[in-house]
Amino acid sequence: MGYWGTVVVARPDGLLVDQDGIGGFGYRHRWLRDLGDGWQMVETTGWNDPPDLLAPAAAVATSTGRPVLAAYVSDGDCAVLATATPDRAGPLTHLWDTDGPCGVYRHQPRGLPEPVGRTAEEVVAELVAWSTAAGLQADATRLRTVLGHEHPVEADDLLFALVKGLGVATIGRTRPWAVPLEQWPFRTITDVLALRARSEAAYRQAAVEDGAEPDEPEAPWEAAAIRLEEELWASLYRPEVDVAGLARRAERLQAEYDVARGRQPRPSDDPLRPENPWNSGRVWADGRATD
Repeated sequence: MGYWGTVVVARPDGLLVDQDGIGGFGYRHRWLRDLGDGWQMVETTGWNDPPDLLAPAAAVATSTGRPVLAAYVSDGDCAVLATATPDRAGPLTHLWDTDGPCGVYRHQPRGLPEPVGRTAEEVVAELVAWSTAAGLQADATRLRTVLGHEHPVEADDLLFALVKGLGVATIGRTRPWAVPLEQWPFRTITDVLALRARSEAAYRQAAVEDGAEPDEPEAPWEAAAIRLEEELWASLYRPEVDVAGLARRAERLQAEYDVARGRQPRPSDDPLRPENPWNSGRVWADGRATD
């Protein structure tokens, strides 16, 4: 499976994951990097991707007062790109190629327009103008080379090369997590229970919209799973968070779910271990760093 997710570049007031408007791109802010001179990059996903890039890009540009770049990558095959300044956002550009909409993937939420065709030179001019507005110095030749790439180069690799071509000082290593999300008991919430709860809610909503009664009512654990998942992701870059307390809540919720399903609850005496960089994907993610 290739790369799925949204990459956002901005110059926030604090951490980009806490910046007003960033939630429009998603809430699973997995990787946060420093790009130098206050610029940061976050790699994020949501529940029902792809997101609308234009509205949140405009919101973040307004809240920071500085330009924003965002791109959503589909399975490492291609992407859609949006730039924004405090004055304007868009248009959407398909990468790779730029000359028309994608014939394979849906790059926008249903009901919103897909990217329009553009020449590579138009895109280069837009990116150079964005870089200038950001106080950076783009390498137009490098941007042209990146935009001219064809498969089999991965779209996410090309996107990182494009960001470097905008003139950022560096692609930094990923910031450390405060919560080891890839470890039990957190992973059972983020990878299983919350996703199941959101799916069940979507099925019920679809039934109501079709004028039918849902097959099953909402289970007591569902809303709690969604709340806890959102809190876990929001705590990822907060060193002061009560990790042990979050683990106890996750264990209790898992036990509640097991009982509701007629299963014996899992013993909760597993030690809470620190993040494993290999299991979390951090080793792979840091392979993109240039410092």
